[in-house]
Amino acid sequence: MTGSRVTGTTGRIRVKLLAGGLGKRGIEALLGGLILAVAAGGVTAAAMVIEGARAALHGAQAQDRPDVIDVKARFNRALFETPRSGSLPPATLPVHVPLVTPRTLAEAVAGTGATIAPRQSLLRNVVWPTGFSNTYLFGIQPAREQRIGSFTVAAGRFLHDGDRDAAVLDQATAAALGVGVGDRFPVRQADGTDRQLTVVGILRRFELRDPPIASIPAPGLRPGSPLVSGGALVTIQTSSKIVGRTELTDALVVARRPGDVPGLVQRLQHAFRSQPGVFVEETYAAFSRKVHDFRVTLATFAAASVLAMLLAGALAASLLQDAHAQRRRQYATLLAVGFPPRLVGAYAAGLGGVIALGGTLLGAAIAAVAARRPFGMPSLLADLGTIAPRFDAAVAAIVTGVALGAVAVGLAPAVIALARAPVARTIGEEA
Repeated sequence: MTGSRVTGTTGRIRVKLLAGGLGKRGIEALLGGLILAVAAGGVTAAAMVIEGARAALHGAQAQDRPDVIDVKARFNRALFETPRSGSLPPATLPVHVPLVTPRTLAEAVAGTGATIAPRQSLLRNVVWPTGFSNTYLFGIQPAREQRIGSFTVAAGRFLHDGDRDAAVLDQATAAALGVGVGDRFPVRQADGTDRQLTVVGILRRFELRDPPIASIPAPGLRPGSPLVSGGALVTIQTSSKIVGRTELTDALVVARRPGDVPGLVQRLQHAFRSQPGVFVEETYAAFSRKVHDFRVTLATFAAASVLAMLLAGALAASLLQDAHAQRRRQYATLLAVGFPPRLVGAYAAGLGGVIALGGTLLGAAIAAVAARRPFGMPSLLADLGTIAPRFDAAVAAIVTGVALGAVAVGLAPAVIALARAPVARTIGEEA
């Protein structure tokens, strides 16, 4: 019983020794924490704006895809067969000409890290005994095409690279042909025979990257659109059998980085210089002009934010240095009466951490709630519109890093002084 009382008394004495003088400096610590809260709020708001701007820039890049180069052959007018019964005359329909040689295309981008999404964009007659339907047919490599375009399956599944004589249709084309998952429909081949394709999926969304121009009326998800918004997707092997050729009508070359696009365009133009019917188109230059002002403004704001973060960190460190300098004599006294150096160091770090982290968290929380409104700058409005500030892991890491850095810098002078100066001299200093 006596031992427990002694232990309790000793514990209370240790707490009083550690907390000695804190009440006198409590108001100063509170004011320091409030100042840190204001500084942390400014840093948080600036970081949120920067993250929102970066998100807007990444969103524009994902939509415009400046890393994609479109290689396409010219259009030609070809005579297509109409129904084998009835009085309709033959129809003259504009179609792509297969001129892009896969081998030449592969040699042009070899060693650049770019990937190729080959296509055979065809316009075929789906012929029935009583009529026909103009249907766009796209021979693709499904795995690569899904990384470039956007397709949402409503029923069944999407194509696999190993599929043969299988097709995926959008809802409008499937309705026009009167087919569903598991049904078959004929497609007229180059030799005049019909190839039966099995429907394995129906698409609710059909967003083909850089689709051809909609030259004639055909089923699509966006009626009246100048670009093809529907059709049948098959593997490139199946389309090669239908058209009877391995040459491509078009292809997408995806650069490893957007900055590689100009060099790739030169290589592609050089590779197909002897074929005037092949055109190389890119969006990198237009995208760069579009976001130039955005990037300049973002860089300026980021530089100002970094300066604000450094000033806020310096202010916090200065406040903590003052707090520890005023308590340095107490730390020396604690060491003199036998307190372990680790305990004294932990107490000093804890005191600074409570002030810095408490103020930082308070300011960050207020800024995270109050600074979520869309933020716009004149140079951004014309191109990408307003940006929405975002509080994410990066912003939290920045604010926490500023607080921890301030704690470390604020504590360092007191630790160095205690380590260099004898304890007796430090105790003998005036408060």
